[in-house]
Amino acid sequence: MKTLISFDLDNTLWDVDPTLVRAEHAMEKWFDERYPGFAEQFYVPTMAPLKQDVLQADPSLSSDVTKVRLAMYRLALRRYGLPSEEADDIAEQAFSVFYDWRQRIDLYPDVHITLDKLAERYELAALTNGNADVFHPSIALSRYFGTVIRADLEGIAKPDPEIFQRLAQKTGIPLDRIIHIGDHPIDDVEGAVAAGARAIWFNRHGARRWRSEWSTTPDAEVHSLRELVTVIKNMGL
Repeated sequence: MKTLISFDLDNTLWDVDPTLVRAEHAMEKWFDERYPGFAEQFYVPTMAPLKQDVLQADPSLSSDVTKVRLAMYRLALRRYGLPSEEADDIAEQAFSVFYDWRQRIDLYPDVHITLDKLAERYELAALTNGNADVFHPSIALSRYFGTVIRADLEGIAKPDPEIFQRLAQKTGIPLDRIIHIGDHPIDDVEGAVAAGARAIWFNRHGARRWRSEWSTTPDAEVHSLRELVTVIKNMGL
């Protein structure tokens, strides 16, 4: 019977923070060139309360980072003084620019060699709460993943077991034959185990210790992606 290895993306195959910093800086420049003073009023530190306002107005957006960012841009542009229709149009344009920058990631050095090795023996999938696009030329990982599940397209996010169940349904591989790998103790480890899958915690460089409040322990822990080939083989699936 086939075994499926599913990967989280952000902070598992690359460090997402530098990508988002570059994207935010690009957006500040983009807005300021078109709307002088906008970036000063709505610079990065102000985005957290703006996001709070968006989610308070519509909590259903919480699993969709794409819709949340669009709504943040719309709200900021309206507060800047644009009419609603114009704000909606500019928000769409702005998001297209952000989305392109958001794909400009820097893969961890051992991503390709690890995925190449695993793809020889297992089915591979991507399962992410973010909106990174593995088909985008800047990421270019589509050849590895037969199935890609994004929370913003599914309307449901990790750690909800249902998103793992959808992965099983789409691949035709039962949950007890799925091993999920990710950096997040709740979204990736707890979510996968609650759904009936196995979980490997990617704790890069061993930088963190497992905390007592994280109630579900992983089936295994790795500090580098290269360890996965041996660790997964030893899991006996």
